[in-house]
Amino acid sequence: MRSSKRVDILIVDDLPEKHLVYRASLEELDQNIVSVTSGEDALQKLLERDFAVVLLDVNMPGMSGHETAKLIRQRRRSRHTPIIFVTAFADEAQAAEGYALGAVDYILSPVVPEILRAKVKVFVELEQMRVELADSHASLEQRVEERTAELAQSAGRLEQEVSERKRAEERLTILVRELSHRVKNMLAVLQSIATRTLIPSRSAEEASEILVGRLHALGRAHELLIEASWSGAALKNIVDAELAGFTERVHLQGPEVRLSASAVQTFALIVHELLTNAAKYGALSNSKGEVGVHWSVASEGARSYLEFQWKERGGPPVTSNGVSKGFGFSLISAMGQSLTSAPNIDLRPEGLSCSIKVPLETITPAMDSQFHSQAALAKALQGDPGAAAQ
Repeated sequence: MRSSKRVDILIVDDLPEKHLVYRASLEELDQNIVSVTSGEDALQKLLERDFAVVLLDVNMPGMSGHETAKLIRQRRRSRHTPIIFVTAFADEAQAAEGYALGAVDYILSPVVPEILRAKVKVFVELEQMRVELADSHASLEQRVEERTAELAQSAGRLEQEVSERKRAEERLTILVRELSHRVKNMLAVLQSIATRTLIPSRSAEEASEILVGRLHALGRAHELLIEASWSGAALKNIVDAELAGFTERVHLQGPEVRLSASAVQTFALIVHELLTNAAKYGALSNSKGEVGVHWSVASEGARSYLEFQWKERGGPPVTSNGVSKGFGFSLISAMGQSLTSAPNIDLRPEGLSCSIKVPLETITPAMDSQFHSQAALAKALQGDPGAAAQ
């Protein structure tokens, strides 16, 4: 046999002893044999399942074999089920009627087991091939559905990957543009600082010391920005970083204020210049002086302002000549202007005071688009370098 899968064979005969003969003859085929004794029972079985072949007795009381065959052929499910008529009296007219009703063969009774088995075996193998083909078709359809689903998922993942790649490329393009802009502005700031520091009236040693200090201040500001992924830094952290060596003599007070990336480096340079002057000529040049650094946020109408104050006391008496000689006034003024507000420097005898008032909206991270403030700082620093003593 072609397959180990068993199929069903239907035997329809009103005599029970004939069923024993059929079963004995077909036992070698090892298939499922279903026996009924009337045409009505045969039609009921055909409603319940499919059969590889029907062995149908022609001469039965009640519904004859020909009547049963006619009803079998009228039903869509059994329209093509093979029917083999079994009869003890066959003539040409009866055979013609049977073939007209869809019979595939005639067998004379009493049956010869070998002949019956050989003819039934043909239809059993055909049914097994049909079942195998149906199973194969169903399996193929299932694999096609699974593969289609896999392809749909792959297409979805590919579409998502393409979208993510496009977004990544867009972010990379923006990052490269911003990095290029940032580098250009930073180079401009460095060039301006160097130009204002390396002036003819200074010795190479003095200019080198001042330049290194300013670059270190700028570097400390950038360290804070790198830690925050260039999203800005707190004003207190900026002041702490610049005044690290004078913490016992400097008093800080102010609320939490986060500055944009460009404002961070501007305030770092301003605090550095104020500290350098205080250490050389002001309150931190002796052992008694102190510095107070205070800032606050105030509102005027619809706008909020940051007010930053640097006050020195206890140092040597302040004179205009001393400040003009040793204090980078024009540099601080230029950096203050990059924040849209020039600093106010008060040269009182008891100590220098510097105050800066800046619109808060111009120095917050949200307003630091494309590093315009950094560019403003570089432009402001490109003034007259000879006007700055430090």
